[in-house]
Amino acid sequence: MFHGKMKAVTFSYDDAVTQDQRLIEIFNRYNLKCTFNLNSGLLGQAGMLLREGVSVAHCKPAANEIRKIYEGHEIAAHTLTHPALSHLSDEDVIREVEEDRKALSEIAGYEVVGMAYPGGGVNFDHRVSELIRKHT
Repeated sequence: MFHGKMKAVTFSYDDAVTQDQRLIEIFNRYNLKCTFNLNSGLLGQAGMLLREGVSVAHCKPAANEIRKIYEGHEIAAHTLTHPALSHLSDEDVIREVEEDRKALSEIAGYEVVGMAYPGGGVNFDHRVSELIRKHT
């Protein structure tokens, strides 16, 4: 049970893009909370995505902007550089996850404990969870 309710809805967004600021304004207007899964190694980078023939800005806020932008919402790890973790060695997976978590904890000003796997997958999530549990 959560605040006397039997059901809850969670909001979770990946990759820390500048468009998050507009989304956060909407969440704040309606007193909603969200988890934002960030890649600390990509912060401050500019980019573009091509979706269905349309170019969309995919720019990352700078590290020094993160605390202010995401204030009142949860920041969670999403790996340093958003790699396909299934193609990495065990040591590289642990580095991607743990170094991201440490960097985000410093940026956020509190210990980051949440994590979203980039690209995820049931079997893969289990493998990564076991690796992290063994090495912490």
